[in-house]
Amino acid sequence: MRKDDSVWKRFPNLKNIPEDRFPQHILIIPDGNGRWAKRIHSLPVVGHKKGAEVLKKVIRNLQELPVSTITVWGFSADNWKRSNDEIKGLMAIFEETIKEMADELMEKNVRFFHLGRKDRIPHSLKEIIEKTENMTKKNSARNFCAAIDFGGQDQELRMMEAIRKLPKNKKITLDIIEKLRDGNGNIAPADLIIRTSGEQRTSDLGWLAQNAEFYSIKEFLPDLGEKEFIDAIIDYTKRERRLGGRPKAHGLRRI
Repeated sequence: MRKDDSVWKRFPNLKNIPEDRFPQHILIIPDGNGRWAKRIHSLPVVGHKKGAEVLKKVIRNLQELPVSTITVWGFSADNWKRSNDEIKGLMAIFEETIKEMADELMEKNVRFFHLGRKDRIPHSLKEIIEKTENMTKKNSARNFCAAIDFGGQDQELRMMEAIRKLPKNKKITLDIIEKLRDGNGNIAPADLIIRTSGEQRTSDLGWLAQNAEFYSIKEFLPDLGEKEFIDAIIDYTKRERRLGGRPKAHGLRRI
């Protein structure tokens, strides 16, 4: 049942949308934090902290919708080129945020996944990621993914290395390839990619962006509220997805 004291009440247009029109996997590229901080003459980490606060509120609201998976691409494999101070600040924000969300994920029966490499991030962040993944592995209501040190090309390289270690007589199937990806086959590609700051590119998302619909929000993430993300979802529900030349129904992928 849809709650009338929540996002459904604040955005009544959502009530008119059939559940199977909603995207089952929403991937958010939070962009513009550094430029927002520069605009107010502050350090990038100030923008990242503000952006994280916005995202936490947005994610809580999106979880009320019939959406199976929400992914936030917080740090790409290319972001190591940033300054050491900015990287340290980001890693600290990731650690603090995951710690803060862990109990809430359990309460709401949400399973947590990390997408990306674990060998280059700080040990303390790796520990909290693995602890939260293990703690929530039996949860089944929906998924929340944090893509940290993730890149499509890097993912392909890691998969190739894993395939090389398989027995030589092992037949490589699509099912095996799915299980070698981050998320071990539990995460389908995104249906809707939302990027903030007006950027029109998906960047190096690899398989996560396969056949996804794209929506760009013009404003920087720290300036946003829930409305802009709801607008993106409503826009998606009005589209007719054509995969291989055939229309595809929305939101029929259940995870």
